[in-house]
Amino acid sequence: MNTGFSFDRALTYPFKAPHFKSFPWLFGLAYAAVYVALFLLIGLLGWQALAEWFLALQQLENDPNPMPADVFGLFFGGLGDLVPLILMGSVAGWVVWAMFETASQRRYIFGAKFSLGFGGDEVRMMVVGLLWALMSLVIFAIPMVVMFGAFGTLAAMDLNGPMDDQAAARFLGTFFAGFGLMFLFSLLYIFVATRLAPCFGLTVKDKEIRFFDAWNVSRGRFWPILGAYVIIVVVVSVLSQIISAIAQMLMMPFLMSLRVDGGSPTEEMAAIFLSPAFIAPMALLYFGLLFVQGLMQHFVGAPAALAARHDPRNDLGDAERVDIFS
Repeated sequence: MNTGFSFDRALTYPFKAPHFKSFPWLFGLAYAAVYVALFLLIGLLGWQALAEWFLALQQLENDPNPMPADVFGLFFGGLGDLVPLILMGSVAGWVVWAMFETASQRRYIFGAKFSLGFGGDEVRMMVVGLLWALMSLVIFAIPMVVMFGAFGTLAAMDLNGPMDDQAAARFLGTFFAGFGLMFLFSLLYIFVATRLAPCFGLTVKDKEIRFFDAWNVSRGRFWPILGAYVIIVVVVSVLSQIISAIAQMLMMPFLMSLRVDGGSPTEEMAAIFLSPAFIAPMALLYFGLLFVQGLMQHFVGAPAALAARHDPRNDLGDAERVDIFS
């Protein structure tokens, strides 16, 4: 029986790791419950700023030919009041993500049962998550700058009159250059992300921050990790889209019945969006969607976690076999 790292084991590891009958489902339920509670808290704290921003965007419909600069200014200007809320939500989401990712890795690395906590492992996971975000930002920095330059050119245009050929050519050239760079750098990201993917499992396994060490763990395992990851993502994504479509179809009659007028005062908007008749079904909808998202987060981490567990320099499988026969 194959007990080391292989493509077959990486693909089936989410279902063959210990506690499959309980862990994923408890993980998904807890994930959905915590994130729904977090979203409700953020919504209650920032409903007024959100309502005013929403109404400001609604007023753009009264202008048949809005200037791009006005649209961008209104869109991003309204975000100013939301910045503290966004920062608070980002930090809270970062902490919650680290708690769930650590719990997920403990199952794959040590065969642990589901439990949530916050300690040294979670803090180290937060650091690794930050390094991952910085790595992604560095890789996509150049195409993002080019794309923002294209939209900056568009914002400076006067769309009420004839479009200048040179300005249009400059916008299209910059846009497609940015799009092409985004594609090329996405391939680079896939390669680097796959090679560094075991960093989360290594960090939990060694109880030290292991980010670049994952490069050695994934050597010779690139295609099995990536192939198993892609197959799991495709299967779970299809199921997620089916569930999302069904949920949105069930919610559509209710959402269409809401009378939201762009001229309504903020108080009336609040009465609609803070009413139990709105909050309860939306919370139920997002609970189901977040449950599936939680399952996806847990399942897709299995291939890289298996690689970390069977690190050639410190293979837990070998250690366990020695313990059995000693």
